[in-house]
Amino acid sequence: MAFFDMTKPNGTGFARIPNKQNFTNEDLLKKLSAVKVTFGTPVMGSIGDFEAVLYVHVSMKYDLFVRVDGKNIIAGKIGTEGVSSVHSAADFTVGTYMGYKDENQSDADHAVDELAEVLVSLENGEDITESRVSASLKTSTGRALEFYMKQKAVSLKPKFDMFDENGNVVYHVEGDITRHNFSILKDGKEAVKLKKKPVIVPPEYVINDGGKDIGKIKTKIKLTSPELKGTLNGQDFHIAGNLMGSDFDIRVGSLTIGRIDTSSQVVNDEYRVMVFDESYKDIMAAVTVICDNVVDTERKWQSD
Repeated sequence: MAFFDMTKPNGTGFARIPNKQNFTNEDLLKKLSAVKVTFGTPVMGSIGDFEAVLYVHVSMKYDLFVRVDGKNIIAGKIGTEGVSSVHSAADFTVGTYMGYKDENQSDADHAVDELAEVLVSLENGEDITESRVSASLKTSTGRALEFYMKQKAVSLKPKFDMFDENGNVVYHVEGDITRHNFSILKDGKEAVKLKKKPVIVPPEYVINDGGKDIGKIKTKIKLTSPELKGTLNGQDFHIAGNLMGSDFDIRVGSLTIGRIDTSSQVVNDEYRVMVFDESYKDIMAAVTVICDNVVDTERKWQSD
């Protein structure tokens, strides 16, 4: 049995799914054309000498491919036209060494994860018309809301600012000196609180809204891919990190409400926050602080 389940690429940018339905590439094009995803529409093309279904420009540097390969279907990211494989490999190497990826890599890897989930559903004979991520989008613009959270480098207490795409501060996060209690402020008023319970292994976090605990989530002990599970407003609450422990999918119930990608760890920690459901903006600010704690813990373990 393989150590990694390749039907779940988990941020690696490559998937292999058993072709139980004996799909051809033409079948894949027809099936995938009927499924709404967040990264475009498929076309028939080729990779070298191999016919393949392509999603072009899922990011500025990457396309996605999917094709039949013997008894399997394989899918992954490749450098888009004008981007050499050497450049793509260099980006991956730098990202692996630094512990984070650039936006192009993260977007492409998330797209591969989304595509793999669709392919597994098709192979299971499910009638699917939309990916889980696409079905989760509930914003006024019809696309994910994008924010950036940056930690202040020099401070006894943890402090973060969360900016929108125009550089405006939307949230300010103040932590206490114990790094156990955080207040997430919006327009100078407290939106939600976050508490990390002390002396609990593995760590447990509580989200409080208006004096009421609405969410609890606890870190699972795993050898790879950090993961936290709990409940939020009575629904399953799941934070799933990728293999590098740098990018995270955030799920509530059956939907993905957002994702958090580590964008820098050079001077201070910076994160790109994508919100798929506008009603969870405050929660996503709190979740970003949780992910920062997870990243810091992973980094500490690696250095010990």
